[in-house]
Amino acid sequence: MSFADLAHLTRYGFVLLVLPVAVILLTKSLRNFTQGMKYARTPVSGFFLLASDPLDDELVRPLPLYHTTLIGSSRSADIRVKGKGATKRNAMIYYFNRRWYLEPTSKALLFLNHKEIKERTEIRQGDIIGIGAQQLSFVVDIGAMEKRGLAEELLAEPKGRSWTSGVMIVFLQIGGTVMIYLGMQGTVTEGLSILVVIVLGVLFLFAQLLYLSMSRLTPGFDESIWHSVMLLSTLGLILQTRLLFLSRSFPDWIEGYTMEQWYASLRSVFFSQTIAVLIGLLLFPLILLLVRRTSILEKLAPVCFVLTPLLYLITLLMGRGSETHGAALWINLPGGFSLQLTEFAKISWIIVLADFFKTRANKRSIIIFAVWAGVNAVLVLLLPDLGSLMVLLPTTLIVFAIMTSEYLITFLALAGSSVLGVLAYNAFPYVQRRLYGWISLWEYVNDYNRQIVYGLQAVGRGGLLGRGLGNGSPEGIPLASSDMVFSILWEEMGLLIAISVIILFFVIWLRSASAIITARDGFTSSLILGLSSCLLMEALIVIGGTTGLIPLTGVTLPFIARGGSSIIAKWIMAALLVGVVARSRRLSLSRKVQRQYKEELEARS
Repeated sequence: MSFADLAHLTRYGFVLLVLPVAVILLTKSLRNFTQGMKYARTPVSGFFLLASDPLDDELVRPLPLYHTTLIGSSRSADIRVKGKGATKRNAMIYYFNRRWYLEPTSKALLFLNHKEIKERTEIRQGDIIGIGAQQLSFVVDIGAMEKRGLAEELLAEPKGRSWTSGVMIVFLQIGGTVMIYLGMQGTVTEGLSILVVIVLGVLFLFAQLLYLSMSRLTPGFDESIWHSVMLLSTLGLILQTRLLFLSRSFPDWIEGYTMEQWYASLRSVFFSQTIAVLIGLLLFPLILLLVRRTSILEKLAPVCFVLTPLLYLITLLMGRGSETHGAALWINLPGGFSLQLTEFAKISWIIVLADFFKTRANKRSIIIFAVWAGVNAVLVLLLPDLGSLMVLLPTTLIVFAIMTSEYLITFLALAGSSVLGVLAYNAFPYVQRRLYGWISLWEYVNDYNRQIVYGLQAVGRGGLLGRGLGNGSPEGIPLASSDMVFSILWEEMGLLIAISVIILFFVIWLRSASAIITARDGFTSSLILGLSSCLLMEALIVIGGTTGLIPLTGVTLPFIARGGSSIIAKWIMAALLVGVVARSRRLSLSRKVQRQYKEELEARS
């Protein structure tokens, strides 16, 4: 049996390993999200507010507290207050890091124990919150708390299937590595087959050991996000290795080019991809623990405010074009290495975004952010890097709309972005070429739509189950390993695995949305929303571009496409996401803190 026939048969095995994992993770995430919505509407036992009127001592009534309780005159507020001094969103009370906090959400006057507060403040048994003429006393019912316990209030994590996803990913890693090895036998790349197997085996083994340690030693570790990222990365490594070593022929038309030089070139590209994944895996636990245990990201927000435009400016001045067809995005480093700073600028952008809109921002903050974002957008357009802007713009609007509920401003910002898009179309020829290629997609093949046309032909050849690993024709598609990698994945692995990839990105977003429900501070909520939305939007934009639904942007598919800087940046984003999700779940009240509450209660009584 030839390797082509074997690959054609094993495509069923790839589908049976990838699709069930995607379905299991999606089902689990939907169930968790539904439970989270129910959880958010359940009052916390053992804690409540007593509302009283200073003009009438008899008007006292208990008000339930939720894990996040909004106080204001708005109909959407959990506790509504009226009268002079009350605004739509006066304050938020939330439980975070084993303590209760009161935080103003507007410029309205807010008092704690008859003293005005303007920032997040811890509240204790018997504290009096003043909003206008309304007084609210914070009460801790130790008896009810000990009887039910806060453990019942925690968002339950569905059990029983995590091991299934992990085991199936291991089988996929083993099967993919074996297929790569068999495909290299009897070809010009056979001399590198042992090296490829060893590198992939060590990388996959290290990833599994890392998962086993983190899942057991890190409370709140989200296994579904990890499995989704790991499955995407596994598919990416298998596909990129296949593009490098299978169905290749020695370029003997290059005068003076030797086999040793060609091998060195293949090894260089292979190591750049695998080392990038390894760096991401090494950084993952460090970032995870740092983010989960500290507030370092909040402190880095001012630094990121300056760093983001600086990264774009450095790229504008020092960037050189690479395989991006003219986009000068690469900084050349000594030793033949290069770095794409714009990938890391996305991370700093999201941190700034989360810091600005961790609470309902006032007009001054909105204007400052709008000016800052506008300056960065101009720098991005000058690079040019339209793809980054198409990812960051919807991400910013999603975070802004959800965190501030300023839907009119969001609509105006969207309209302004449309105007900016028209101006960019008229000012930048490369934008005109991209749009023209998309418009003429179904008329005739030209230099501006050739990628999409050939990609769609590959998609048509792939069908439901694909042609099998190594049986595709990626050599005819420009930038097959980066911009158009989704088309190759579809051609060789089929529609079912292509759909599974889309599902995995939605799983990451759904798990993040569930974590937002338990997040007790605005920065954590904004950061989770920004990171997950950025990954989802980038994936959808790439998939939409390669399938002709939208103009091609040059963005790469996260965790799958070739690129060292992109891979490292996406692993950093995944580590940040898992870290803040774990931080959002630290809701258990320790016995030590319960004793402190008791002592405070006894001291006051």
